[in-house]
Amino acid sequence: MRRAAIVYNPVRVDLLRLRRIVATWETKAGWSESLWLATSLERPTSELVDDALGAGVELVIAAGGDGTVSETASALRQSGVPLGILPCGTANLLARNLRLPLSNLGAATRIAFTGTDRAMDVGVLSYRLVDGSSGTRPFFVMAGFGLDADMVSGTDPSAKKRFGWLAYVNPILRSANRRSRASVTYGLDGGPATSARLHTLVVGNCGTVTAGLRLLPTAEIDDGLLDVLAVRSLYGRDRARFLGWLTPYQGPRKPVPPEPRTEPHGAFRYTTARAVTVEMHDPAIFQADGDLIGTAVWAEFALDPGSVSVHVA
Repeated sequence: MRRAAIVYNPVRVDLLRLRRIVATWETKAGWSESLWLATSLERPTSELVDDALGAGVELVIAAGGDGTVSETASALRQSGVPLGILPCGTANLLARNLRLPLSNLGAATRIAFTGTDRAMDVGVLSYRLVDGSSGTRPFFVMAGFGLDADMVSGTDPSAKKRFGWLAYVNPILRSANRRSRASVTYGLDGGPATSARLHTLVVGNCGTVTAGLRLLPTAEIDDGLLDVLAVRSLYGRDRARFLGWLTPYQGPRKPVPPEPRTEPHGAFRYTTARAVTVEMHDPAIFQADGDLIGTAVWAEFALDPGSVSVHVA
């Protein structure tokens, strides 16, 4: 019989309840008893996934928040073993963009075991920090500096645990009222570089954020493109224009050709690309899928198309 592995965050998961639900769907779907692997500070999630693959599992299910899901998915790149997602976090952005159930753990578990395979693109952020260190970080939702990074760095973990996504409100407001901007030079697909002073630069693999708002309206997780939003500021009239840009999610949209679109007053620029390079003349804090990367002086965003398979409805 086929066997799955459950990689779970013990802080986020009601383990007894989850075991009961998983046992039900294992039986209904004809799977044997799953291998259970708890995340911890001592062992990276990638090691847990390696253990699961070494045990010969045919499915790896991530149960937790965006961090657990992203780390599990990253470890499955090019493995050929599909990912199932049980969203148990605050924002659950990848699950939200895949239209998975966010508040029905039983329905999410059913899809994790019996869903249809969908190939996902993977964004890859390479970076160099102010201290001279460098690294690479895969991402599935969004990465960049500015609003998202301010939100992540400014959110109190205890408030996040107590209030959920509402804990993000104050950091977002503080970021929106920040007038400072970073001087940057960025290039798309090896083309001519653009110099600008930006509050926020978001590079996304999918486009819906908390509360179901569509930040990157043409982004789809399997379109072979990264969506790029460069925001001049979030103050005064620029804020009003940015808020007008946000729209409620209305279902998947067809990808558009990678043609630039600049807001008439210059408040933001939105485009698509397969690679983005950024020189930070003013170093800024970067984030990727809700994890802080550090203060970077250089970054490159690339795409690894279709390298992870995920079970969807």
